[in-house]
Amino acid sequence: MQQYDAVILAGGRAPWLKELCGTEHRCLAPLAGRRMIDYIIDALQKSGKIRRMVIATNAEAIALLEGTLPAGVTTCLSEGDMPATAYAAAMALGEDCSQGILFACDDIPLLSSAGVQDFLQQCEAIPGQGIYYAIIPKEACLERYPDAQRTFGRVTDGVFTGGNLMLITKEVVINSQQLGREIFALRKSPFGLANWLGWSFILKAVLHRLSISEAEQRFSHIMHTPSKAIITSYAEIGMDVDKPADLELINKYLSK
Repeated sequence: MQQYDAVILAGGRAPWLKELCGTEHRCLAPLAGRRMIDYIIDALQKSGKIRRMVIATNAEAIALLEGTLPAGVTTCLSEGDMPATAYAAAMALGEDCSQGILFACDDIPLLSSAGVQDFLQQCEAIPGQGIYYAIIPKEACLERYPDAQRTFGRVTDGVFTGGNLMLITKEVVINSQQLGREIFALRKSPFGLANWLGWSFILKAVLHRLSISEAEQRFSHIMHTPSKAIITSYAEIGMDVDKPADLELINKYLSK
C-alpha cells in the first residue's frame, strides 16, 4: 500500500471558541472528551495510508501539545501565510519526505479513515497531477448531515462544496512559494481575484456555466501544474468548524 506524509494545518485561532471551549486554538478545542486534533490524527493513522505527520501550528499550541502526541507525529512552527507554512512543514518532514504530501485542516474532527483512504486512492488512480483537491456533492452532504449549514457552488456537473484535504507534490510545495503568496494575498480582494482568474471565467461561474473540467484547466494553468478535483462522497471531509453552530452540530455527532 502506498503511504504518504501528512501535514495538519493548525495555526489558526478562533476567538469565539474561548468562551465555549476555554481556548482560542481550534486544534486544542475539547470535543466529547478529546481535543479536536486528536480525532484528525486518529483518522489519518487508522487509514493505513499515512506513515508520519507534522502539525504546523503556533508556539503556544506546540507547548501544549508537547508530550501528548502519538509516535510518528511531530510539530513545527507555522509561518505568516499558508504557502510558507506548507514549505516549513515539508522541510520539517526532511529530505526523505514522500513525493506527495497530504494536507488536512485542523477543524474536521469528523474525518474518517475510510474518507482518507478514498481520497488518496482516487488520487493514485489519476497519476501525474501536482495538486489534488477534494470536493463533495451536495446530495452526499445532505444525506449524511441533513442539518448542516454548508456553502455550495453550482457547476454544470452538479452542486458541490469544498473539502479540507489536498494532496500536493513536494516539488509544487517547494517551487511555488512566490505564486502561492500572490494567490494568498488576493483571497480578500474580489476584484483582484477576478482579474487573476479572468473575467470570462468568473462570468461563467456566476451563470453556472462552468464545468469542473474547465475549472481544473484554469487552475492548472495558473498554478503551472496539472491539478485535479477529486469527487468524494465522504461528507465529513467538508464538515469544518467555522462558527458556534458548527461546533454544536459536530459535538452532537461525536457524542453519538
